[in-house]
Amino acid sequence: MANVSNFPVMKKTCPSCPFGEGNWSEVTDMVKGRCITKASQICHHPRLHNKRESHLCRGARDFQITIFHRLGVLKEPTDKCWRENANRIK
Repeated sequence: MANVSNFPVMKKTCPSCPFGEGNWSEVTDMVKGRCITKASQICHHPRLHNKRESHLCRGARDFQITIFHRLGVLKEPTDKCWRENANRIK
């Protein structure tokens, strides 16, 4: 598995993001499980347009932040708090 820990996170969800309303619900459950137990999700949108994948999925990161905040790993559900605690989350 590639190390994507230094990939930037997309600023917003893509139009085809599995975490968007009404998009790919069968894929969303798979990604949720993977991004909580294994690794952050690379944004798939560039691949759909034959471009290099270089960012993490905004929808998956928002889900991660929410879950880790609820578990007490993050004090606040924010990107800033995620970055400050990145070593604890790995």
